[in-house]
Amino acid sequence: MSLTGWLACPQCATCMALGTAYRLGDQRIGYFQDGYSANSDQPELTRALWKFLADHATHPLRVLLPDTPGYDDLDQFREIGGDERGDVSFAEYLDGWPG
Repeated sequence: MSLTGWLACPQCATCMALGTAYRLGDQRIGYFQDGYSANSDQPELTRALWKFLADHATHPLRVLLPDTPGYDDLDQFREIGGDERGDVSFAEYLDGWPG
């Protein structure tokens, strides 16, 4: 069974999709993958993740999965990399960022 994971900053009501959470043999999450290639093979996604960490460096960040507290609040958050009204595309989010 796969779960969709999100990196979220509840303080700023901002989130970023991590993709499907894949479990290893001992049932701990081994990695996340968004789409058909590993997240680490997606330069724009990787850069956005590092910028997200920098932007929220002093905030309490959470990795949210279905059935975890706070997951149901994500529909009220602004998504980095999303395409709904109020979201910010990766291109817009990364524009001018030197990292």
